[in-house]
Amino acid sequence: MLARRRLLPLVLVVLVVAVAGVVTVSRTSSSPSSDGRLARASADESPGAAALLDPANADVDWSEVGSIDSVRPLPRDAKADRPALYAEGCQVVAGDSEPNVCADGDPKAERTVMLVGDSKIGQWQTAFADLGRREGWRVLSSTKSACAFTDADMTSGGKPFTDCREWGRATLADVLEIKPDVVVTSQVHDKAVVDGKRSKGAMIRGLHRYWEKLEAAGIQVVVLLDNPMPTSHPTYQCVEDHADDLTRCAYELAGPLAESSAPMQRAAAEATPGVEVIDMAPTYCPGQRVCPAVIGNVLVYRAGSHLTKTFVVSAERQLSKALAKATDGAFGTP
Repeated sequence: MLARRRLLPLVLVVLVVAVAGVVTVSRTSSSPSSDGRLARASADESPGAAALLDPANADVDWSEVGSIDSVRPLPRDAKADRPALYAEGCQVVAGDSEPNVCADGDPKAERTVMLVGDSKIGQWQTAFADLGRREGWRVLSSTKSACAFTDADMTSGGKPFTDCREWGRATLADVLEIKPDVVVTSQVHDKAVVDGKRSKGAMIRGLHRYWEKLEAAGIQVVVLLDNPMPTSHPTYQCVEDHADDLTRCAYELAGPLAESSAPMQRAAAEATPGVEVIDMAPTYCPGQRVCPAVIGNVLVYRAGSHLTKTFVVSAERQLSKALAKATDGAFGTP
């Protein structure tokens, strides 16, 4: 039994995304509509990341798409386009150190994937839940706002964030007790504190210690690399203001990626035998040079560096393939 933890069902809205249609893209700078406002795109009009898989779009440079008439979600709705785990109380908030373990996917399945970390793994929860239902595996999640799953202290606003460390230790105990087949983890922060010193090295060592314990217990660890903060943030506002020139909302990947937690995640994975890495950069930043704000008429970012739920759902085929590669075919579809 899970002492002190709540195993909550997570109710999700499944979005139907068209994957077969061709996205019509424009490189003009004409007004997006007669009144200058974007229209809400239908699912058929906005395949999002699925458009990247359409051979008809093979030559499209999404960072050069000049204008759009419609988009999903609308910029004004972007911040609310997030996983149901927030409304369901699954994401642990600041000041609370007790994990909430929430369940989704196939409730009758014997195989289990567990998502652990902060909102950067939480943003992918809807897609994992959808895949679990389709492919026959259970999805558990244990997330806490702004807290990396690391054996090190965190800070918030320059002050110790003690409930992060307490949550992490309790979550580690939960994971070792539950024994999922795979833990998928991610995070936004690149630095942690050891002996009063905040550094990237402290984060790497802290990640390594927790991941090593899980691997020793026979639990595979898969790291979903952090996606960076767009220099155009809030990106939804940029799209609202410049729907007739979306190139102003695109950003070069290299600098922001170097400042994200992805390099620390890679370093910790390289130091921990058995840990695999999923890199979704080719999906949110096709070409991996200049990253667009809109792909396939879907708004990519909702708040800061967080991806919209709509975009995440549209990327399920890419995520499933990456998961299959990371788990040697145990989960996902090649």
